[in-house]
Amino acid sequence: MPALRQYLVLLMGLVLGLTPWGGSGYAQTVHAILVADTNDPVLASVCKRDIDIMHRRIVQVTRAIDFQLSEQIIAGDSFRHQQLDAVLNRLTPGSEDIIFLYYTGHGYNAHARAGRFPVLWLEKAAATSGQNPGLMAIHTTLRAKRARLCITLGDCCNKAVSTMRGMVKKTSSPDALPLATDSVKAAYRQLFLNVSGDALIASSRPPEQSCAHPDSGSFYTRSFDEALDLASRYNKTISWETLLRDTQTRLVRHEATRFKQSIYDVAVAPVQATGQIRATDERTDRPETAVTTVTDSGLSFDLINRQLNELTDTTLSDQQRRAAMTRLRAFFSKQARIDIYVNSTLVEVQPIETFVRRLYVNANHIQQINFIERLSEVSADGKHYKRAAIQEVW
Repeated sequence: MPALRQYLVLLMGLVLGLTPWGGSGYAQTVHAILVADTNDPVLASVCKRDIDIMHRRIVQVTRAIDFQLSEQIIAGDSFRHQQLDAVLNRLTPGSEDIIFLYYTGHGYNAHARAGRFPVLWLEKAAATSGQNPGLMAIHTTLRAKRARLCITLGDCCNKAVSTMRGMVKKTSSPDALPLATDSVKAAYRQLFLNVSGDALIASSRPPEQSCAHPDSGSFYTRSFDEALDLASRYNKTISWETLLRDTQTRLVRHEATRFKQSIYDVAVAPVQATGQIRATDERTDRPETAVTTVTDSGLSFDLINRQLNELTDTTLSDQQRRAAMTRLRAFFSKQARIDIYVNSTLVEVQPIETFVRRLYVNANHIQQINFIERLSEVSADGKHYKRAAIQEVW
């Protein structure tokens, strides 16, 4: 009888297209591997918060693109390199699947080491420390699995072993405007569904620390999550490069991370332009620093965000802020009108010149500025905005 029941279950699966192997009926899956040092005496609360943030985000992404989620969490007593190796060895994604690996914990690098991406500190005893894997090596292993998209993100320090994650002042996240969920789904599909390739991301370049707060989590994780949330709501032309540049902009907005620099290596392109996914390639450790570039039209979502936030950054000199003011004006026509949202409420419409002065004067009260591309309108020349929506977070 049990054998008959198993046969009927298998037969029903075949009828419904739910085959247990990578055939045409294979359910497309996001394979999420979340690795967190939740037992560490310094980072326990930070890593628990980070994992919660990333779990919620990956669930949202998976639902938006109509994939199944296969999530494995390596934390607590299972936070060992053997457990990570076992998970990686068992991973068998389909050719249209997505792999997303996220690490939060201690990390380090060394002067004699060639790679710029950090080593993950899973084994802290001197006798087993040589077994600690590099983030780049893990990413190479994952790329060889031949999934359509592979994202590896490490939020950890990238300097000598003797240093620890910096614990700093707590910050609050801005409230997003209540825009249509369809726009959020479209953005997630653009990032995770309509592209192929891989991206390797680290929160810090060598020799730098990462920073965190026990209650609100790691600053880079929060910046990444915030940039993904706001870009998915506000940005019409989202890409992995745009997302990571905006993450960097948000990271340096905080006093403790003002001079911190994330690193990343992105090789993601639209599915139509890439053809078959490669198993491996000859790329070495060639990280791209988060330097903003302007699109062909001259209008860049993340660059506008950067200039807006520099204008309201009172730690910058008056000369630097006035320079940001000049650069910001170049994105808008002289007659441009600005819809001003304070938090989530539309409060006023002002000419661009009046609005720029408003930001300069009210900088002490504004925590953050967000450009809302979805609610903005480009002029006929395609090079300036004639109407723009901008959120001030107070």
